[in-house]
Amino acid sequence: MSDSFETPHVGPALKASHPAPAVLPVARRRKGFRAGLYNVKGLINIIRGDIIHNTFGAFHVLRLWHVQKLTSGLVGKQHAWATGLDPATGQPVWPQNVVFRTTPTPGAGYEPDETILAKVGGFLADMVKKSTPVPEIPHGPERRMPHVVNYLHGSVHFNGMWLLFNKFDEAKHFFADASFRREFVRLVRRERREVTLVFRERKYDPVEYAYFSGFIMANFPWFANVNGPGKKVMWGNPAPYAAMNIINGSWVRDVDALRRGRPSFLRAPLVAEQYFTVSYGQPVPGSHFVERLVAFVENEWVRRRGFNAGLFFIDRKQIDPRIYEKYQTDKTVLNAKQTEVPSPFTPPEG
Repeated sequence: MSDSFETPHVGPALKASHPAPAVLPVARRRKGFRAGLYNVKGLINIIRGDIIHNTFGAFHVLRLWHVQKLTSGLVGKQHAWATGLDPATGQPVWPQNVVFRTTPTPGAGYEPDETILAKVGGFLADMVKKSTPVPEIPHGPERRMPHVVNYLHGSVHFNGMWLLFNKFDEAKHFFADASFRREFVRLVRRERREVTLVFRERKYDPVEYAYFSGFIMANFPWFANVNGPGKKVMWGNPAPYAAMNIINGSWVRDVDALRRGRPSFLRAPLVAEQYFTVSYGQPVPGSHFVERLVAFVENEWVRRRGFNAGLFFIDRKQIDPRIYEKYQTDKTVLNAKQTEVPSPFTPPEG
């Protein structure tokens, strides 16, 4: 099996695309009681997902890092979690786990979906590879993350589910539809896999990305991380494409199975055709207060953390010593790489 993800061969497993309107309809922003009710419901979801649920996730990371310590070499370099290749076919697994995708915008010059998936999936698989050598790579510039974080990305990319959109506003057009949200929740509860939203457009506004994350967290009780190739915002880290992980916690079961030597940690591709089988979409308003609030608060938290910024579990001085030397000389260098999100009290456009 090859470790290359540059020119993957993909069979007919890629799920058919859903059309999106050429011009996205825009609804009037909720006002008065309706806006207040949405903000209250959204805040409850954010407390459930971004605070309570995310705290349990952090607990499991620390448990598998410092207590039930995961070691290097639990999977080999040619293992499916480290290559992204389906053992049954020898082909990349990611297209088989696409549960929803829109039609690429004509003339936009986007790369084929198979290539996009290969780059994002391969990027995550490479993280798993950092925890395959025996003896282990010392924690530092060559292995930035603890083993548990590297392994959990195997659960995210190989076992996980993918949704592809062109841009954030297009994704919001679908997620604003209550029937789409119900199907999304059914999907997560039934399959018990992690979810990643991938966006074909690589040039984007980081603030818009942050507000979309706020929109997702206001509508679901899960954390939505904003990784991508653009300027950093919130807790996001670099990625080949804008890739939002909606973290529901399914990775814990998979990584615990890996720790115990149970083969159930490696899951076969799902039957994607049984989900999102009808038409969806709804006109959406601009961002609401609760969405802008969580984006602003989290981004300011990251900005004020100094050199560690969006790296929560590790001491960045250990993995980026050369950058730390520059930071000690000029702290504005790091600040320039983190987006500033406007105050939530700033009147939204439109």
